Amino acid sequence: MDAGAEVLSELKINPEENNSLLQAIYERYIDLTDLNGQHTYSLHYKGGSLTRTGLSQRQTQNENSPPPISQNDIQISITTSPRKSVFASVSAVLSGKCLSTCGDCVDLENKCKNLMELDISNNLFSDWNEIRKLLNSLKRLKHLNLTSNKLANFNPSSESSDEETKVAKTIEYFNIEWPINENQILYDNLKTLVLNECFIDLRIIECLVSLLSGLNELHLSRNGYKNVNFSTNLRNQSVKVFYMSNNLLDNWNQVAKLGYGFPNLEQLVLSGNPLKNFEIEPSQDLEYLGEAKNSDLFKNLSILNINKIKIDQWSSIDALKYFPNLKHIRIHEIPLLENIKTEEEKHNLLVGYLDKNISYLNGSIIPSEFKETCERKFMRFFMDQEQKPARYFELEAKHGKLNRLADVNLDVGKTVYMKINYNDKSIFQNVKVRQTVSELKKSLENFVGVPSAKFRIFYIDKEAESTFGHDELKLSKTSLISLKLKNGDEFDICLKQTSPIKPIR
Repeated sequence: MDAGAEVLSELKINPEENNSLLQAIYERYIDLTDLNGQHTYSLHYKGGSLTRTGLSQRQTQNENSPPPISQNDIQISITTSPRKSVFASVSAVLSGKCLSTCGDCVDLENKCKNLMELDISNNLFSDWNEIRKLLNSLKRLKHLNLTSNKLANFNPSSESSDEETKVAKTIEYFNIEWPINENQILYDNLKTLVLNECFIDLRIIECLVSLLSGLNELHLSRNGYKNVNFSTNLRNQSVKVFYMSNNLLDNWNQVAKLGYGFPNLEQLVLSGNPLKNFEIEPSQDLEYLGEAKNSDLFKNLSILNINKIKIDQWSSIDALKYFPNLKHIRIHEIPLLENIKTEEEKHNLLVGYLDKNISYLNGSIIPSEFKETCERKFMRFFMDQEQKPARYFELEAKHGKLNRLADVNLDVGKTVYMKINYNDKSIFQNVKVRQTVSELKKSLENFVGVPSAKFRIFYIDKEAESTFGHDELKLSKTSLISLKLKNGDEFDICLKQTSPIKPIR
């Protein structure tokens, strides 16, 4: 944060109502500076709050006196380095500034010729006329974020009307008033439009996207959509990326309408919707979908995000193999996997279940060797279960019947009964074989009376003693299980040749 912003923040300046985008750009990005880099901010005291009402005033190097100030002005002079001019800016973030208008369109166009990305989320825009002016002024704009604005409140008629009438009048407004220039430009520069949490009727969205001929990416998340009420006339060819996450879609037929209206979709994000399967129910939406299949509606889809949906049956995933170009799936936090303990096991089961055409899962590539390993793990997971998914039998036909893994009882051979000798004393005890030499020596410190670093330990194999003698256990990280200890074997302990030692207390 620069010095000017810090001062303004400390004074808790309240934004003016009906603030314009142009004014916010001036205040955030454009400072007039003198040759010494001095910025002068003019603040007015109004109604118990301080508000910045003017741009910086330029002073020449020869001026020794400050510019005149009125009785009501509080003038703060701050010496800072000048910020980058908006002329060179390609992006601007003006979220939460209480903006509701564009301001002077000519000035906006002149000052923001290079602007390509604009975030005006969490503002008060409620008039589509202002968005139209914005698009006409910012000729190079490619990304526009309108999240959490009030555009659902737009009513082109001054008369109050019910919701259906308002939607109809808004669609009529778009058809008549957009575009506004004589060349009938369809705003083909805009590539990404974000309308999350705007709660705009999808029929209005349909009309809007038909005017944005270059639109490639559309975000409609967190809008409470349960049904997709696009008309059958919608056949948008340009949108390839569609975000529809955290809505209320619980029927795949509604999602299928997205495939019908946007036939070139390559990436679809549906995370957080209460979907339970990917099946089109032919008895519903006959007029809209007819006898369409997922393979027809989503023939270009390659990336699908279905995190946090409500799938609880393996069979529900089967439909994904009928998406001809689907390569990448993201699927986390679903009821189907909630009883699987580890993330690794969840990942392995999903890899084993998914069709071979899926090459990425949750961002990770699936090598062919790993795929086959996971298929076998999937089979063993269901081997002893009464109800097996159809995929199990497909894999059994591919890999054949698998032998059960050996049922290893880890308690058998866990300890051996051994004699441990040190000087003229001996003890008999059960020795854990699943420990290292270092851990064994540590456990014998009290018996020997010195730290483990001060003594040596030898293994005596009673069956081979006459042939091989004693073997010293020199490698501290060696596991005792590798020694194949047997009941009746012994350990001999002797002190290392060092200076006199003190016993352990």
